[in-house]
Amino acid sequence: MQKIVFDHVTKYFGTAKAVNDAHLTIQEGEFFTLLGPSGCGKTTLLRTIAGFYRQEEGDIYFGDRKINDVPTHERNIGMVFQNYAIFPHMTVFENVAYGLKARNVNKKETEQRVMEALEMVQLQHLRDRVPSNMSGGQQQRIALARAIVIRPGLLLMDEPLSNLDAKLRIKMRSDIRRLQKELNITTIYVTHDQEEALAVSDRIAVMSEGIIQQIAPPEDIYAYPANQFVANFIGTSNFIEAECRGSKSDQSEAEIRLLGTSFRLPILKPYEGKSMFSLRPERIRLESENTGENLIRGTVESVTFLGEKVSYLIELPNGFVIDVQEHAVEPHQLRKVKQVVYVNLQLDKATMFDESGKEAVYRASR
Repeated sequence: MQKIVFDHVTKYFGTAKAVNDAHLTIQEGEFFTLLGPSGCGKTTLLRTIAGFYRQEEGDIYFGDRKINDVPTHERNIGMVFQNYAIFPHMTVFENVAYGLKARNVNKKETEQRVMEALEMVQLQHLRDRVPSNMSGGQQQRIALARAIVIRPGLLLMDEPLSNLDAKLRIKMRSDIRRLQKELNITTIYVTHDQEEALAVSDRIAVMSEGIIQQIAPPEDIYAYPANQFVANFIGTSNFIEAECRGSKSDQSEAEIRLLGTSFRLPILKPYEGKSMFSLRPERIRLESENTGENLIRGTVESVTFLGEKVSYLIELPNGFVIDVQEHAVEPHQLRKVKQVVYVNLQLDKATMFDESGKEAVYRASR
C-alpha cells in the first residue's frame, strides 16, 4: 500500500500528447479510476505507471521514491489485464504461484499464499483445474488472485471486466471492490464504462484527449461536473441553450433566459453571454397541471418503460425535446403519448456552463 504522485507527467507518441500534464496524487489504499472514451490517454497513463512506457516530461513517485527509471519488475505492482493473460497449460494453482516462483519464494510459503489468494477469490476448490476449461469469470478471478498473491504495493487493472457479460460484470465489480477494501491496497483502475466507474471508485479522473478534465468522488463527478464534456460523458444530460444577463461586476446573481422563460440564479463568477444548461433527466419534474410559476408546457412524445424507471421524451413549445425520467408506477398511471404536462426544470439542481463549455458559471449548491 502506497501513495502515488504524478508531478506534471506528459507522454508523447510522435508529436501528439497522449497524456498531457497529468498532475495528481492517489492516496494510500484508494480505489482510483481513470475513466474516459477510447483514445483519451487512460491506458497510456496506466502503462506509464507500470513502466511499460517512459514519460518525456514530469516525474512519478511511489511514496517518496521517484520511479522514472525503475524497471517494471522492480516496481512491486500487480496487474490485471483485459485479456487475463492466463497460462492455459498450467493449473489454477500453478498460474497463481507463477509470480512467487519468479521471486524465489519457498515451497511452503508459496502453498500458503496461493491458497489464501484462491480463498479470497473463492476458487480454492478448483486449484488443480486447467483454466482453459473454465468460464470467463473464473479466469478473471485467477488473474486477480495472481496479481494479489505477490502482495504488491500497487494494483493496476486495465478494463478487467470488458470481456464478461453484463450480469457477471456487476458481480465481479462488487467482488473486486470488496477484495480491494479487504486488502487495503492502492488500486488504479481503467475503464470506459461510466456505471462501472461510479460503482467501484473512491475517486474518478475523467480524461479527454490526454487531459484530466476533473478529479472527484463519483457522486461529485455526477452532480457537479466541471465542464460540459464531463456532464455529457457521465450519465445522461439534457443540454439547453440559455442567455446569461447578469451584470459583469455582480457575482451574486444573474437573470437567465431560456425557453422563453426568465429566472434569477446566483452565479459563481461575473459572466454575461450565451450559456448552456446541463439537466439530469431524473431531476426534472413533471406536473399534470399548471400549479406554479416557472412551469413550461410540454407534450409527451414517447414513453419507454425500463422496469424500475420510465423515460419520457417531452416536446417543449419551441420544438426542443428533453428526456425526463421518473420512478416506475403502476401501468395505469403511466403518462400517455400526446398527453400535456407541465415541466419544472428545477434549475437549482442543474449546472450552467459558459459558451465554450469549459467552465461552470452556475451549479447546484452542495
